[in-house]
Amino acid sequence: MKKILSLILVSVMVLSCMTVFATAAGNELPFELVSPAYVVAVLGNGGDSPTTTSLSYSLSNEMTTFFKNMETAHLDGTIEQFMKNIGCDDIWMVVQIDWAVDDVNDSVSGWHYNKYWDGDEYFGLGHDSEGNARYSEWDIVDAGINNATETVQNIWITRAVPNDDRWNGNPETHTPGVKDQLRPEQYTYNEETEELRIDYTKHTVYFRARFVVTVRIEGEQDKWYFSEWSATTSVGKNAENTGPLTKADVDAPVITDLHMTDKTFNENPVVAFTLTVPEKLMENATRATAGGGGIVIETEARVKGDTEWTLMGNTDWIIKSGEMECALLHLVNDSRPTIPKDTVIELRCRYRCDQSGQDSFYSDYSKIISFGTNDINQGESHVTDETTDNNNPDNPDKKTCPLCHFCPQPLGLCIFIWLLIILAVIIVIVIIIVVSKKKKKKEENK
Repeated sequence: MKKILSLILVSVMVLSCMTVFATAAGNELPFELVSPAYVVAVLGNGGDSPTTTSLSYSLSNEMTTFFKNMETAHLDGTIEQFMKNIGCDDIWMVVQIDWAVDDVNDSVSGWHYNKYWDGDEYFGLGHDSEGNARYSEWDIVDAGINNATETVQNIWITRAVPNDDRWNGNPETHTPGVKDQLRPEQYTYNEETEELRIDYTKHTVYFRARFVVTVRIEGEQDKWYFSEWSATTSVGKNAENTGPLTKADVDAPVITDLHMTDKTFNENPVVAFTLTVPEKLMENATRATAGGGGIVIETEARVKGDTEWTLMGNTDWIIKSGEMECALLHLVNDSRPTIPKDTVIELRCRYRCDQSGQDSFYSDYSKIISFGTNDINQGESHVTDETTDNNNPDNPDKKTCPLCHFCPQPLGLCIFIWLLIILAVIIVIVIIIVVSKKKKKKEENK
């Protein structure tokens, strides 16, 4: 009877797992599928039409890390094994962007999402079973993501609409035009110049976004997984106005794990370090990008012992969670024509924030990280958590103990060595006292 109950329990568990596979994407995918974060819309920014809007959003660190690992597998020829490990033949992610004017629940100009956005098994996202596109030019149902290894993404939406089916729609294919999704009082349209205008002092345009992940297994139907819709952002009359970012909004970079790679650039080695991307940075970088600017990371390096820092040109500069590479080419000079692999390098970073109509500013510098043996193995890290005065970063480095990495080395010795010496002295004194007492007692007995 117990065996039968066990079999029934196992069967229920298997069925439960199969149900999760079909309904809970977060448990089936190799990363948690969350909605786009910190969605920000900014009107204009040098766009190509009066309605063009710049929309930015952030990917989670888990997503960018997964797609970075996938990219690396492609580059080093291990992609087949990588895909085998996650149980599919291919996987990719796109973004869908919905919009509404004034009232998101309006039957005409409200949210335009419909069942076709979830896809037809043969014709894909946004199509019906006859292959007709059931979305307008402004409905974004299948937008590729520029580079899913990068935290911040940007796309131009609600752009100019030509005076053809894209504006007027096509009743034969049931494809809506943008005109079908607006009320007459919300816009003006010049058919000759094909110029669409919305008075943003009187109207508000709202936006939301969600991710769609496609999983492909050979011989099976593609499976789509949908995130929840993001928080709503808007432009126009009721849009939230935020001021420009300041230095107080952008903390110093958090960097760790400096190591030498097996790569070279112009016969000089390439180092790599790990960048941590906190939520605050995601939010502010998204804001800056939507406004036509952005936040990037600048890396400086020097050979240990040098006093001057050198800005490294051949390095990763776009914010992404995980490994950032830095070629050491710019450390080469007349007195140092090449950088040997066993050279001890010190490295620090800071963010540069650019904003439209504002002066650029820099964050404080990160801590200085380094590594330190002559036989550096790929991926091996020798980090020294040295600190630097961010207000005067060119001050000489604080000397720290190479053994414990934090004590000031009294008289040149680590504090722990001093403790051992003191302990040894105490033990010797105790031994001497004990021996003396025994000797004295022996003499008294005689």
